[in-house]
Amino acid sequence: MNRKLRIVGADPIEGQVLGEAVIDARDMCSMNFAREEFNKLERILWPLIEPLLCHQATGPASDIARHLEQIRIFSGNFCWRHRHLGASHGVVGNRAEMGEGGAR
Repeated sequence: MNRKLRIVGADPIEGQVLGEAVIDARDMCSMNFAREEFNKLERILWPLIEPLLCHQATGPASDIARHLEQIRIFSGNFCWRHRHLGASHGVVGNRAEMGEGGAR
């Protein structure tokens, strides 16, 4: 739905009112899979960057640590609250359409 807002003494602002986002079971299964893969990546990276964080306050290690944290925070931990919705499309790390699952 399009709406025009008029502010006195200024040009009109055009925009669009957006509805709530909807995620279906298949998409949630992908989020579950992405969360599991992210956890694996974090387990690989953390032992490599943790010693560097003790010696330097800034640099690549702190950037990597910050980005890992931001991914979790801003993804809502990959829609953690709705994780059970994806169960009908496969187990985490073993998606039905991928046969035995993704990377291990």
